[in-house]
Amino acid sequence: MTDSVRSFVAVPLPEKIQADIFAAAQELARRLPDVKWSRKVENLHITVKFLGQIDETKMAALAEDLARAVAPLSRFQLELRGMGAFPSPRKANVVWAGVEDVSRGLSAVADAVEGVGERFGFPREQRAFSGHVTVGRSKGRGVDARAALDAFAGRAFGGTTVEEVHVYESRLGGEGSTYVLRSRAALASN
Repeated sequence: MTDSVRSFVAVPLPEKIQADIFAAAQELARRLPDVKWSRKVENLHITVKFLGQIDETKMAALAEDLARAVAPLSRFQLELRGMGAFPSPRKANVVWAGVEDVSRGLSAVADAVEGVGERFGFPREQRAFSGHVTVGRSKGRGVDARAALDAFAGRAFGGTTVEEVHVYESRLGGEGSTYVLRSRAALASN
């Protein structure tokens, strides 16, 4: 029996942006105690695709395929701004920090990653890709986060140039998940 790894593909964020988003989430946590909040500032990232379990023996091939898929894509700018919730602030199951992808670079990365995922047996996501940084989750019917989120609607967290995409292993634990960098895939420097 071979080991499998719980994994996902993500865009990393600079430490300053992670810290600013984490601080805002801590402020929100006081207003929304029924939400389970991210506990580790270093875990904040933009998930491109959650893969789930993948056979350990396929990780190197996945990394190579991902590198080939994103290599032709140009580096791009993102702005992180505002906070919101899925499916809606009135029934928040996921609380997030927003991502402004004016150049549509993140969407192009997401399309490339979906193709890689399909080649490795992961179904294509049916919902349209919406870049965000997850900071909290609520089970069940969700919480009414409208009043709490209003104060954060326009909060700016900063901008960054996306130069690479990462594959992380997610190790579940009592103090929150630990993410282990498994591979990097660089975007074109043009």
